[in-house]
Amino acid sequence: MFEQMRRHAPWIIFIIAALFVLSMAIGGITSMFNPKPYVGKIAGKKITYPEFNERFKTAYGNYAQQNPDEEIDDKTLKKISDQTWNQLVDEILYNNEIKRLHIKVTTQDILEKLKDPPEDIKSLQEFQTDGKFDFEKYNQLLLDNEQFASWMENRIKSSLPYEKLFDYIKADTVVTEEDVKNEYIKKNNKADAKIIFFDPKKITVVQVSDEEIKKYYEEHKEDYKKDPAAKLKYVRLQLKPSEADKQITKAKIDSLYEVIKKGADFAELAKEYSQDPGSAKKGGSLGYFGRGRMVPPFEEKAFSMKIGEISEPIETRYGWHIIKVTGRRKNKKGEEEVEASHILLKPEPSEKTKENLAIIAEDLFEKAKKEGIEKAAEELGYKTEETREFYKNATYIPGLGRAPELVKFAFSKKTGAIHEPIQQKQGDYIIAEISEKLGEHYQPLEDVTQAIRRKLEKEKKVQQVIEQAQEFVGKFKPEDYLAEAKKEGWDIVEAKDITEDKYISKIGKIENLNKAILEKEENEYTELITSDKGAFIAFIEKRVKPDMEKFEKEKEKLLEEAQKNAENARLNEWYRELKEKAEIEDNRSMFYNF
Repeated sequence: MFEQMRRHAPWIIFIIAALFVLSMAIGGITSMFNPKPYVGKIAGKKITYPEFNERFKTAYGNYAQQNPDEEIDDKTLKKISDQTWNQLVDEILYNNEIKRLHIKVTTQDILEKLKDPPEDIKSLQEFQTDGKFDFEKYNQLLLDNEQFASWMENRIKSSLPYEKLFDYIKADTVVTEEDVKNEYIKKNNKADAKIIFFDPKKITVVQVSDEEIKKYYEEHKEDYKKDPAAKLKYVRLQLKPSEADKQITKAKIDSLYEVIKKGADFAELAKEYSQDPGSAKKGGSLGYFGRGRMVPPFEEKAFSMKIGEISEPIETRYGWHIIKVTGRRKNKKGEEEVEASHILLKPEPSEKTKENLAIIAEDLFEKAKKEGIEKAAEELGYKTEETREFYKNATYIPGLGRAPELVKFAFSKKTGAIHEPIQQKQGDYIIAEISEKLGEHYQPLEDVTQAIRRKLEKEKKVQQVIEQAQEFVGKFKPEDYLAEAKKEGWDIVEAKDITEDKYISKIGKIENLNKAILEKEENEYTELITSDKGAFIAFIEKRVKPDMEKFEKEKEKLLEEAQKNAENARLNEWYRELKEKAEIEDNRSMFYNF
């Protein structure tokens, strides 16, 4: 029972959720050339590689234990690493606040908490009498079982500082009955309507001159002001299997084929050796498939085989396959389908190939330091590329993906500086040079011309459609609006349960339209409503007013829910502000390959 309680114990509330979960032997250091000695910094505290990795290994172990049948790939490792990092950030930030606010846990606090245990403890079968929590049973175990009492005390000591912190933050959150009443009215004041949508997209042709574009650019130039930016020229050295690596894979698939020919179980070999994770666990089975589902060489071979036949190894862009056909049929359309299993072996770079690429990367780096990236790359037969400009707060660099160390490098070094080789998670090496640095600057007109043209075209279309809508209102009586709108080809959107905040299909959320609809009664039309999305007239088919008697009956429950929601919103806002103020440096990408 004690073990059961330990398993059910929730680790602290709110964002701390799983403060100590982690585990795994890591895929190696990504920057082989002088990596930083720490994984990151959180609010001034350096996080060393051993410290973070120990937590990560624990988390990995927990995940593997909870998901014994799951293959843990790079995506999952990244998720576990992110959770570990985020939990560490939370722990440090929360503990700093607890210290700053002088939050303490007293013996009296612990005793009070022991008298009112958490819900997961109350719900344990051992403490139930007639389906309800029996305090006497719980209290008796505290008195009789020193291990349980100690465990409960330690749990409270761990979690209570955070509870006190969160209670302190929530203390100034107050929701009044008037707040709840207004929200109730807002949610329960509804209407169904048919809305004539004068859609600007119906206007097909408008003219925007170069002079208009230039005039708009000059009048709105501050909109095109950009923060300091940088560009990188770089060489990507791709990690690919060598010819020798490919020959090794071919030899392996040939060996498997010989074993299969001698009667070995195809499904068992697929489970053990196939590198197609989706089918391997099913004995290589791909199920039934028709033409066009598989790559051409695979499809051509599979459809040429008889039931029970096993193919010699064939090559596709995915690697080498051995195919076994296990069935044939025609689908409901009369099209032929094949049922097949396969064993896939993918050529993979050997350690020797990886070592050779690392040497090439270092050679190119040394040469580029002397001659520049372009000349060095040309002499060694490699192609250089250049990123688009990116900014200091960039998470990704165009063409390079997530590379925080290169972003930092680009804004801390001078033009022409060369960064040491960086190994990306797929094994490629990047050697990069700062090719351009820009201070605060304006995007040139030629770069934004098309965007301005589209904006001005849209504005002209909206203006034209509003004028046409005004003509429409002048021509027809309200009772004829729907019929005439249909004749003229305008869309009529039927919307149900419109509230003040409702997004209406095909239209979106237009505050003055929703408000106008809710101000009308059944069988009335709104006036013409205009916005930057077009023009609208709504016919009210049904109105539902808030049931204030029901509100009076439910207001205590609604007030309680609203208070909880407001407190959670306050906690989230506080946490966001806390995290924004903290200086957080994440260097995990320099240590891990996923």
